[in-house]
Amino acid sequence: MPDSNTHHNVDPLDLNLLPHDADGIREYDNPMPFWWSAIFWASFGYALLYAMYFMMGVGPSVQADYQSDMGVFYEEQFAKLGDLQPTPETIRGLMVDPKMMQAATGLFASNCAVCHAKDGGGGTGPNLCDGSYINVKSIGDIYTVISGGVVPRGMPAWEKRFPVPQRVLLAAYVAHFRGTTPAVPKAPQGESIAPWNP
Repeated sequence: MPDSNTHHNVDPLDLNLLPHDADGIREYDNPMPFWWSAIFWASFGYALLYAMYFMMGVGPSVQADYQSDMGVFYEEQFAKLGDLQPTPETIRGLMVDPKMMQAATGLFASNCAVCHAKDGGGGTGPNLCDGSYINVKSIGDIYTVISGGVVPRGMPAWEKRFPVPQRVLLAAYVAHFRGTTPAVPKAPQGESIAPWNP
């Protein structure tokens, strides 16, 4: 006949202890709470979907998000321009305004730099830094060339793509390149003209 007292001498808490110990400390073999496991696996699944969406081309890239955000920024900057008129005075005023030149940087980089280089040094298009111009005789002509283009030379017309204030700002940005030193300058083309009047 088994001794009933033997069973009562075992601490019921000892039944769930793991067999190993560390410095005399033993741990219980209890399962993780459901809510903890659910959060862990949900986080794992979310991380997997996130990686697939943003890193495997399914969702927008970081660059696309950046361009979108910068587009909103430029729209806000251009809204501050108001009703700019394409006059030489306006263009000269804008080209010495650091904030306006900063606002024009992205516009030039995303639309003009492919032909003229980011620093205006030229590529398939002419160098904008050297004071020699093919179709420009005065600072006001820059706006005319941007608006109407020079189709035989591959320069597109931008009047349907950008409103007047943005074209005026671009003209000022192009004008501000004059006298700067690009990294890889293209040889001068056209005729050298007098400096822009202050």
